This record gives sequence, C-alpha cells and structure tokens, in this order.
Amino acid sequence: MLKLIIFDMDGVIIDSEFAGFHLLKKFVNELRTFDEPITDRQLSAIVGRSYHDLFLAIKQLCHSPLSIEEIGERLLNYDKSYWNRTDYLSLFRPDIINILTFATENNIQLAVASSADRHHIEHILTLTGIRPYFHFIMSGRELPKSKPDPTIYRKVLEYFNVSAEQAIAIEDSSHGIAAAKGAGLRVIAYEETRIEMDQSQADFKGADMNAILEIIQQLHQAK
Repeated sequence: MLKLIIFDMDGVIIDSEFAGFHLLKKFVNELRTFDEPITDRQLSAIVGRSYHDLFLAIKQLCHSPLSIEEIGERLLNYDKSYWNRTDYLSLFRPDIINILTFATENNIQLAVASSADRHHIEHILTLTGIRPYFHFIMSGRELPKSKPDPTIYRKVLEYFNVSAEQAIAIEDSSHGIAAAKGAGLRVIAYEETRIEMDQSQADFKGADMNAILEIIQQLHQAK
C-alpha cells in the first residue's frame, strides 16, 4: 500500500525536457572550443542536474576557458529568452489529474521534488491548476546538492515520516532516477523516446500518465 507519490516536474508534469534538451544542445555547441559537435549521448548524461553541477558539466564538456559563474550567467540568460516566450500550459500533461484524483481518494500524500527553484515550481503548479493537490514541495536549489544526490528525496520522506518502501517516485532523467534510487525509493520512469536518455535504473516505465496510473494502482493494491 502506498502512502506517498513524489513527482519530478520538468519532463514529468510538464513536457519541457525535450525542448530544454535541444536548447542546451544549441548552447553547448556554440560554447565548445573544438570542431567536433557534442553528441546527444554526451548531453543526455548531464540532463537533470542542479544548476551548479550543470554549469560545471558544461565547462568540462566544452573545454571552456570561461568560469563556472560566467557559463551559468550565459546559460540562464539564454534560457530566459526562450522560456519567457513559452506557453507552459501547452506543455502540461493533463492526464496527471487522474493520478492526483486517485491519490486523493486513497489518502496517498503528494509531493514535488524538483531541481528547479521554488518560485518556478510554484508558478507551474499554480498555472496548471494542480497546486492544491500537493502537500509539500522540495526544491533542489535549497540544498547544498541536488539530483543525482539523494538528499532531495530523503528530505521529502522525512517531512512525511514515510519509509521509502511506502512511497514511489516518478522521474524521467537518469540523474533524477539515481537520486530517488539512492534514497531507497522505487521509481516509475515517464518514458522518453525522442532523445537518448538512460532510464534503465527505473523499476517501471510508463508511456504516459494513464500507464503510470495503472502501475500505481497495482502497487497500491499489493500487500
């Protein structure tokens, strides 16, 4: 029986990972200091990291002489110009409502654990009309280390005083999956086939929210 469902946001609640991946690809290939393009496999290995870890990974990947701070400032400005024009409602996966309704009807607590900053998480949840369903939000920006470090998931478990065996995480990136697994959680991966993303460590995979709901229902009914 489940007591807690923990959602990642980017790539799960909203379909932002695909666009974000190609935005990152364009950025790093403009920043690289060598002729060969950076591959999708190399890029997929850094998707889902917290900002500082991502900036460091970009510096190493591009062999850039820029400081981590300069890379971070450039990327955030690069991202801002794109995401400020984005219609987030068009990226929302509305079938998540079926999961949230099932959880509410079965007294299963709901949380978000995302590497994004709290303001952005709150904005997306409010914009999509699902903020009232969630009992707790944990932003990786508020921790010394975010995903793939498991602390973000441990903090959520501690808040609810729930064991990892009584909870499930829904993730997409390899770093998010690693963070949840590191906290002892079972993980359902929201299956991503458009870009190369390692989801092999997930316990289950769902092609969409309704498939994920079926997995959750089975786990909740299990003794």
